[in-house]
Amino acid sequence: LMNIHTLEWDPDLCRFFGIPQEILPEIKSSAEVYGPIVQADGSMNGKPICGCLGDQQAALVGQQCLSVGQAKSTYGTGSFLLCNTGLQPVMSHHGMLTTVAYQLGPNE
Repeated sequence: LMNIHTLEWDPDLCRFFGIPQEILPEIKSSAEVYGPIVQADGSMNGKPICGCLGDQQAALVGQQCLSVGQAKSTYGTGSFLLCNTGLQPVMSHHGMLTTVAYQLGPNE
């Protein structure tokens, strides 16, 4: 639902899928404080939640593919090849998916 060019919820996609934009959370970077944990038993209450990455995007960062042209390949329940294309999306003409990998902080 996120427009990879504007990094905002896409109104056309939200309309298409019947999802009101106002129920969606604010889009934030992959590494910033999102808020504290609120837990019934209190053992983790107040601890900050500070990072969020998808499985393959986390593998890209974990394998330090932080520069344009660096890539990683992982195998498990699926086989995945991700390549860092930098700040501008590179659209495939061969059926491959273009997505946002990470943003390490709100001002990055």
